[in-house]
Amino acid sequence: MAEFIYTRDNLTNLVQLSSLINSSLETQEALNNALMSVEQSLNAEVSSIFEVDQVKGELFILLARGPGSDKIKALRLNIGEGIAGWVAQTEKPLICSDPYGDARFSRHFDDESGFRTRSILCVPLRSRDRLVGVVEVINKLDAQGFTDEDLEILTMLGNMIGPALENAQLYSRLKEKLSLTREELKVVEKKLLQTERLAALGKLSRGVAHEVRNPVMIIGGFTRRLQKRLPADDPAQEMIAPILHELRRLEQMVAAIEAFTVLLEPDIKPRDLAGVVDRVLAASAGALAQRQIVLERRISPDLPRIPLDEDLMGQALGHLIDNAMEAMPNGGRLVLEMTPEPKGVRLALRDTGIGIPPEDLPYLFDPFFSSKPDGTGMGLTKVHQVISDHRGEIQITSVPGQGTEVTIWLPRWLVR
Repeated sequence: MAEFIYTRDNLTNLVQLSSLINSSLETQEALNNALMSVEQSLNAEVSSIFEVDQVKGELFILLARGPGSDKIKALRLNIGEGIAGWVAQTEKPLICSDPYGDARFSRHFDDESGFRTRSILCVPLRSRDRLVGVVEVINKLDAQGFTDEDLEILTMLGNMIGPALENAQLYSRLKEKLSLTREELKVVEKKLLQTERLAALGKLSRGVAHEVRNPVMIIGGFTRRLQKRLPADDPAQEMIAPILHELRRLEQMVAAIEAFTVLLEPDIKPRDLAGVVDRVLAASAGALAQRQIVLERRISPDLPRIPLDEDLMGQALGHLIDNAMEAMPNGGRLVLEMTPEPKGVRLALRDTGIGIPPEDLPYLFDPFFSSKPDGTGMGLTKVHQVISDHRGEIQITSVPGQGTEVTIWLPRWLVR
């Protein structure tokens, strides 16, 4: 009768375990449910599940329950080390009634936790004929040691835990990939919003330039005529001078906006980006030397030809180098680095200049945004347009007082 009750109770536990381990795909929750059922079925003091890392040849604890378990969760075993390692290596179950008399036993866990192991039952966990881990129970509470019947029960429980463990692992990896996908989507969305915003601002800018051009020309014409007619010592000349200065700035801005519209039809063909870079550097060599700026050119010799409009890309790179020089009025170091990538080429331009305030970084590519007193605020807008027309990406990072890095990525193939 007692044997019947024992068997009935264990069948009940098997049914409960099946329900528990399939109630959640979250790894820790599923394993915790499984170990609770194992402890109840076998009346064990401590239980643990190890996962096999075949690449490193190690076992690590996914979950442990019972006295001292919190002190051993970070420990690892080599496959073949200790009882659990032996079971993982041989893929055979094992009952150990005298651990300290068994050469396969490792005292490492007892030494770390202060726990005393008296008996061990350990079985391999398989899923689709592949070892995924081992489950181990320690110290049977109501008897001297574990029995063959306990081994049979743990084997049946392990047959359910193995697939559940693999499913939980797959679910965890899927969640990680989905999380990465969401982050990638956020990045793409941010770039699309920035592109749409710049396109809208560009359209608005062209409209403003069209409306402003004629009034600026009229005001400029009359003001210059007035300046010529008045005597040089007339007090009004002092008022005319700042008006003309601001008019010239407006004229430059209108011209920059009109030049910006020319970028809509680039002449893109497979070309050598390194050649474009070297021509820009040669043109800037005198200015760099005059400002005592040391140039470091780090260009990989195996760069592929990529789709380019040489003139537009040269203008964009020239503007970036000019910005870097202006950021280093007392000299410094400018590093230009180009490296090939599987799908394109990456160009990085790093200076040791004054840097950019963090609050300015989100607006650097906006039309009319400039930190320079006489700037039009169209330079980086044009640079961004050039890179976008090449289906590339540009990013600017900066630390005030340390310098700025501009990173450009350009694709090997242009898909329009």
